[in-house]
Amino acid sequence: MHELAVTEYVYNLVKKQADASGVSHVNKIHLLIGDQCDYVPEIIEEYLQVMSDGTALAGVKVDATVKESFVHCKDCGADFTRHQFKDVCPKCGSYNLKLNRCTDFIVKSIEAE
Repeated sequence: MHELAVTEYVYNLVKKQADASGVSHVNKIHLLIGDQCDYVPEIIEEYLQVMSDGTALAGVKVDATVKESFVHCKDCGADFTRHQFKDVCPKCGSYNLKLNRCTDFIVKSIEAE
């Protein structure tokens, strides 16, 4: 349910840009979503469908790229996704690790007519 607020943000941002540019129809919205956001792109798209009925965004599709968080080994400098380790660096075996959480949520671009 937390997708509703972010969907309203996306809708308002894209609608404002479409109106200012004289766009007749927005076909697709490209998003970059950090894996720590826990947003489900399909739910965002469903909410957009409801919000955009009768507007230039009616029928808009969402293309989302999920950006993974990564772990950095402070000893050997290796970077790897948080899913590739079990509390130790897979390269050197160090426990001196830093988790870099990806909480990005970015409207990268829109495709419009």
